[in-house]
Amino acid sequence: MTGYRPSLTVSILAFLGSLLVLTWLLFSLLAFNTAASDLYFQKGEHARTLLNSFVSLLPDSIPTYPEGFIPSDSQASRYIQKLSEESAFSRLTLLDRNGTVLLSAGRDGSDLYAPFQEHTKTADGSFILPDGSGLVHLISITRDGQIVGKAGLLLSLAPEKARLNRSREILMVYFVLDFILLLGLGSFVLSRIVVNPINRLLSATEKITGGQYRQRLKVSGSVELARLAHAFNEMASALDNKDRLVTEQMAALERANSDLRQAREESLRIEKMASIGLLAAGMAHEIGTPLASIMGYAELAAGEQSDNPAIQDYARRITDDCSRIDRIVRGLLDFSRPRTASGAHADIRDVIMSTVDLMSQQGVFKQLNLSVAIDDGLLPARCDQHQLQQVIINLLLNSREATPAGGTINIRACQKTSHIRLDVIDSGAGIPDESMKHIFDPFYTTRQPGKGTGLGLAISARIVEGFGGRISASSVVGEGSCFTVLLPLAAAEEGGDA
Repeated sequence: MTGYRPSLTVSILAFLGSLLVLTWLLFSLLAFNTAASDLYFQKGEHARTLLNSFVSLLPDSIPTYPEGFIPSDSQASRYIQKLSEESAFSRLTLLDRNGTVLLSAGRDGSDLYAPFQEHTKTADGSFILPDGSGLVHLISITRDGQIVGKAGLLLSLAPEKARLNRSREILMVYFVLDFILLLGLGSFVLSRIVVNPINRLLSATEKITGGQYRQRLKVSGSVELARLAHAFNEMASALDNKDRLVTEQMAALERANSDLRQAREESLRIEKMASIGLLAAGMAHEIGTPLASIMGYAELAAGEQSDNPAIQDYARRITDDCSRIDRIVRGLLDFSRPRTASGAHADIRDVIMSTVDLMSQQGVFKQLNLSVAIDDGLLPARCDQHQLQQVIINLLLNSREATPAGGTINIRACQKTSHIRLDVIDSGAGIPDESMKHIFDPFYTTRQPGKGTGLGLAISARIVEGFGGRISASSVVGEGSCFTVLLPLAAAEEGGDA
């Protein structure tokens, strides 16, 4: 089972988003560190200025505890009181040379030694408390090259931290907006210049897989996509040409196979006809004379014993069977005799109507319903009318045998572009599929022994093919059968000769 795979847009946007977040993290770290350093440096300079101002207001002689002190009304004391009003002020402390507090002012609850808690009393400069809550500036007080005291100022960094937090929040808002804008605009741009062309290429490729080789693409965007589309179009053209070539070769092979099958069938039929011809010729020669003698003796016996019913019945049976043998031999001769198209023309309406009239007089259609439908204005067909009549008789007799009493036989004739179509349709029992492929073979019959020779349809097919036409059959078991004869038009022949 294939695992989940994100789309190209999601993959690219995820990569760009991750890159943006990483870039923002690095930038924010650098920016905040730089801003904090600048703010703390400014804070240190401010603390240094304030402390230097305080030191400049001290008397030239710095007392020591407890021998002396700095009066509360001195300039230094008043400066401290004024400085304590600033919000960032935490504690300012003055130590004597022994490190004892001489003067200190600051927030309530803060330690007098707060500026000096985390640093040695000999250190000078600005320092950030370990917890980051404040900045300390220390300065040594010298007189005549001697350190006579130490001053320390502690300022709160809360305003700077609040300022940094506000900057961080603003930067975060800008980052979120930038991220959303990047996703929206990036998704739109990617869809236009990358995803949509690739989806079109994918859709066309799936159609190529399905055999539709005439797919062509024209995509906009980068030069790589344009080259890919060009390569796809060339591939599709090559596949289309190959498919067309394969189709043509397959059609040529099918035609060649059809020609080979027809040639083989014709060769087999010629061999069969030759064998049947030899058989028929031999039978006609060998059977004809004794058969005529038998029929003659039967007639003599019937004439001499005209009052003997048994002899009369035997003679009649002998004559009927001899006539059947004669019909079989003549059918074999007709079937094996080559048929060639002649220049004779026949009026289809006249042939059909004369054949129907002839068979109606003989009672062939007794207990059957016969209908004839012939289109007006039929052109003459290229065929011999007597041979065509034989074909129609064979088809009608075949339909009569298959149609029960009360059934129907329909004869239809119409003109097509280059041929006449003649249909003989019955409402009989139909022909099974296994018998359909043999109905035009000689000696094939589904009738009981003695009821047919199996040569009627075979002879009809030979006659129609001799005209340059074609005969076929279709049937549905239980509904009936239809025999179709296609005859070439005489006018078509004359046009071809011209």
